Amino acid sequence: MLGSPRPYPRGTTMHDEHQQLRPWGTVTPDFWESGQGQAPGPAADRPVRPAKTAAPQQPPQAVPAAAGAARTAAAVPASPPEDGPPAAYQDRISAVVAAFSRPDDREGLAAAAIEAETLDQEFTARYGQQHDHTVRLREVRGWLALLAGQPAVAARWYLHTTGLQIALRGAAHAETEGSARRAVHAWQQVKDPAEVVQMGGDLAKVVTAVLGEGSDAVRYIRARATRYQQRPQ
Repeated sequence: MLGSPRPYPRGTTMHDEHQQLRPWGTVTPDFWESGQGQAPGPAADRPVRPAKTAAPQQPPQAVPAAAGAARTAAAVPASPPEDGPPAAYQDRISAVVAAFSRPDDREGLAAAAIEAETLDQEFTARYGQQHDHTVRLREVRGWLALLAGQPAVAARWYLHTTGLQIALRGAAHAETEGSARRAVHAWQQVKDPAEVVQMGGDLAKVVTAVLGEGSDAVRYIRARATRYQQRPQ
């Protein structure tokens, strides 16, 4: 059952070591039907254990700029909503998302990631990037990366899907906000200072476009990136 989206907690101190920002929702097997994830419980707030056997996933080479994606929105017709994945892919999608319920099965996660990459190539060729099916599959790839202990890869995927969501639905849509919050949730688990700072700039721009300049999330991103930038090398 899908839970209601949860906003960032108010009146709390934004320290990444003590305050785990929650995503809009986790990507569950039900995600495909609505684009809205299940509201996270305590387990979603704990750092993901690194995978030792999962094959590294390749994130998108470039993150679409929020402003550029918004400008192209009018030129790209929105895909009509559909319930669930296309029938021809139902079994393969079900096999991929089944890995979500077995996060300790590293070989299963690696196999699911490989199949998701193949499906992504097929969906992109058949539907294009700015289609519900392709965007949701890439959200799934981001969640697989997070489960596999690759938060930097996951954060890049969610930055990418947030840009696509802006173009497809607009910055104010709930699914766009969901992608943005998942990007923050993944990024806060990245500990390499160079990656934190590098992604922090892109993340702040995209989240500002979605949640607003004065949002708790944007303030948190900038504060965390600044702290990591000031750490001694």
